[in-house]
Amino acid sequence: MRTLKNHTGFTLVELAVVLVIIGLLVGLGSSMVGPMTNFVRVRETRDMEDANLQAIVSWASSRNMLPNAGSTETGFKTVAKSPQDAWGQDFLYLYDGNFSPTLPALPTKDTICGRRSTAMKLALDATTTLNNVAFAVFSRADNTAFQSTKVSDGAVPVSGAIADTIQTYTTGKNPDVVRWVTLDELRSKIGCQGAPLKIVNNELPSGKAASGYSAALTADGGVPAIEWCVETPTSNPFTDSALFSPNACNDPTNSTWLPDPLTISKTLSNTAGSYKLIVYVRDSSHGAATRTKCDAANLNYNCAQKTFVITVNSQ
Repeated sequence: MRTLKNHTGFTLVELAVVLVIIGLLVGLGSSMVGPMTNFVRVRETRDMEDANLQAIVSWASSRNMLPNAGSTETGFKTVAKSPQDAWGQDFLYLYDGNFSPTLPALPTKDTICGRRSTAMKLALDATTTLNNVAFAVFSRADNTAFQSTKVSDGAVPVSGAIADTIQTYTTGKNPDVVRWVTLDELRSKIGCQGAPLKIVNNELPSGKAASGYSAALTADGGVPAIEWCVETPTSNPFTDSALFSPNACNDPTNSTWLPDPLTISKTLSNTAGSYKLIVYVRDSSHGAATRTKCDAANLNYNCAQKTFVITVNSQ
C-alpha cells in the first residue's frame, strides 16, 4: 500500500500570503472599475457629440441657419441625435447668434455663407485660442457643473447664443468633453461658394528713389469679381500721392478700388526709406453699396488685408 509521505498541504503562513495577494488583486481591480467606466463614457460622449455635429450641419445646409437653443423644431434638442451625454446629462450647445435669426427675420444664403468671422472663440489651452467658431457642444463629463468658463466673467450660461471666448481647459476636475465646428468648416460642408480670400504675396520688392517701380499682387479664393485697394498710413512712397492716400479704402464713395490682378506701376519718390502699404482685397459676395474695407466692423463679406513694407533705396 502506497503512502503520501512526500505530499504535504499549505501551511498557515502560505495560505495567509495567498489570501493577501488575492485581496490586493481584488482591491486593485475594483479601484480600476471607476476610471475604466469613466473612460468608456467619455468615448461614448465624444461619439454622441460627433453625431450631433453632423446632424446640425446637415440641418443647417437645408435651412441656411443653425438651430437655436430651444426644444422646438428649430431647436438643438430636436435636431441633435442625442440631446444627452453618456452620463444622462443635457449637452451644452453654444453658437454664434448671427447664424440663427429669429422671426420676423428669415434666413437667407448669406446668413451663413455671407459671413467670414464669428464672435465665438475657444481657448483650448493657455497658449492656443481657436477663432471663428460657428458652434460647439459641451458635456460636463462626470462633474457636477461645467468646467468651461467665459473669459469675460467666468460664468457659463445655459445653451444659447454667445459672443465671447470660452476657456475649455481647467485644472483639478476632469475637463468638459468638447466638440466644435469652425465657420470655414461649416461653410465648406453646407456648400458655400467662394473660399475665404487671402493675399498670396508675403512681401513687395524694393526699389530705387526717383525710379520706376512695378509689383504684382495676387489673391486666392473669393467669388469674382475681385477688387483691390491700397492705403499709405504714413508717407507715400510714390510721386502720385492722389492714388494711395490714408484711409482711402474706408470710404466706398471716395476710394479707388482696382480690378484684379493688381499691378502697382508707379514712380518712387526722391526720399529713400521704408514705407508701409496696407493692401485690401474683396470679392463680390455682397453688393458694392455695402462693401467697405476689411476692418473690425466690416467682416460680413469675403475680404482680406495685409500690411507690406516697400524699401526705397537711394540712387
